[in-house]
Amino acid sequence: MRITADFHSHTKYSHGTGTVEDNVVAAMSLGLRALAITDHAERHPLIGVKPSRFDAMRQDVTAVAKEYRFKALLGIEANILSPLGEIDLLPEDASKLDVVLAGFHLTAYPLRFKDYFKLPFNGVTRCVCRNTAKQRALNTEAFVRAVTEHEIDVLTHPGFRLDVELKPIGEACAATGTFVEISSRHETPDIEGTELLASTGAKLIVNSDAHKPASVGKCEYALDVVQKIGLGDDVVVNISDKPVTFRRGFTV
Repeated sequence: MRITADFHSHTKYSHGTGTVEDNVVAAMSLGLRALAITDHAERHPLIGVKPSRFDAMRQDVTAVAKEYRFKALLGIEANILSPLGEIDLLPEDASKLDVVLAGFHLTAYPLRFKDYFKLPFNGVTRCVCRNTAKQRALNTEAFVRAVTEHEIDVLTHPGFRLDVELKPIGEACAATGTFVEISSRHETPDIEGTELLASTGAKLIVNSDAHKPASVGKCEYALDVVQKIGLGDDVVVNISDKPVTFRRGFTV
C-alpha cells in the first residue's frame, strides 16, 4: 500500500528546508500524482506566512507545476487558536488557496491574551501528564467548532499536543466533509483512534507533514495503521488513483 498524493508539506516559506521545486521533485521521484504546499499560517511565531505572500507563492507553485507538468496545489496549515474554533485565516484569503488545512500548534499565539490559559495551557500541561476531562472537553470543542464554522479541507494531526475526544471530532468532520489526517510525522491518531474516526463516517487522509524534501510522501506509520485496521480507499481518500474532492470544491 502507498499514497498516490501527499497533501501536507512545508517549504522555506515557513520552516521547511526545501523549496517548492525541491518538494515537487521529491514527490515525482516517488511516483506521486499530486502534492500540496501547505506552509504554516501567520500566527505561528517567526515562520508563519502572511496572506500578503499568497500571490507570490501562487506564482512559484504555478511555475514549478508548469515546468514539471505536475499537479502542485497551494494551501496553508492554519492554526486553531481558541475553544471557539477560531483560526488565523480569513475567508477572503482562503479564496486564494486550493486547500486549507488546520490544526493545533502549541507555539501559535492566540487572538486574545486570556486564550493563552486555554488551549496553549492545556498543551503545556499535556507535555507532563494527560489532560483532565474538563481540558479534553475544551480541546474537543475547539476542533469541532473549527470544522463546523470554517471551510477546512483537512484537520491535521488531531490529538497531537492536546488530548481530545475523537468521536465528536470525527462526527463533525463527517457532517462537514472535512478529511481527518493520519499524521506520519506525529504518529497520531493511533490504531484505536483511527478505528474510532473511521466508525463515525469521516473520510481519512494519509499525509507526511514533510518539513524537508526527503520526507515528502514518506508515510510509513500512517500506512501501517491503515493496513492493520484494513481500511480501503472508500475511507482513506489518497491511497488510490480515484479523484479526491475537497470540502471547498477543489478536485485532484
